[in-house]
Amino acid sequence: MSSYNLAVLISGSGSNLQAIMDAANSGNLSGARVALVVSNREGAYGLERAKNHGVPSMVIDKANISELLKTLEHYEISGIVLAGYLAILPLEVINEYSGKIINIHPALLPLFGGKGFYGIRVHQAVLASGMKYSGATAHVVDCGIDTGAAIVRGVVPVLASDTAQELQKRVLVMEHKVLVKAVRIMVENKTKETVEKPVMVIEEKDRENMQEFAKGLAALGDALLQHNNP
Repeated sequence: MSSYNLAVLISGSGSNLQAIMDAANSGNLSGARVALVVSNREGAYGLERAKNHGVPSMVIDKANISELLKTLEHYEISGIVLAGYLAILPLEVINEYSGKIINIHPALLPLFGGKGFYGIRVHQAVLASGMKYSGATAHVVDCGIDTGAAIVRGVVPVLASDTAQELQKRVLVMEHKVLVKAVRIMVENKTKETVEKPVMVIEEKDRENMQEFAKGLAALGDALLQHNNP
């Protein structure tokens, strides 16, 4: 194969798919291309995005494991990206493409991940917790739900005035950046070394406040240790 063939699995609008296709078309993914788009839902707008870019696309139910595996083989898929894929990937697929599947999650895993944490629910939970920061995490897919090793995390502030919808929009912008970086890491075969020290993405305008926040947490940690060890 002359290029790294990506399959992108979606369930909805496909904005993360769009970010990957744009990065690939601009040469920002080290020779990778989106060779296939699969949705588990009829009518997902991501299928229209794929059509507009001339990328083969189809709907395959998650229960049809044999068809999915045959399709991935037919398109000579090298790696899989779950980009808003709201289904549990079959274990047979995970085993077949072990270490070559990544997912994007709209929170700073391991916080706000796992069963029931998807879509707007994630951002509602973040706001209810009082967290000052949220973000997105791209991680390797394993047999658990959002339990695979992180590759890239992107951090955004949670504003006092935020609604769940407003926070979701801010995190989505970061998701696109995080996912493109993670795909590049997978394509360049650097996943194993990156999980030992995940990449962190922070916008320059947010960096100063985050540094102060981190210093405060460090000071709190020191105080707690001193209290426990007089």
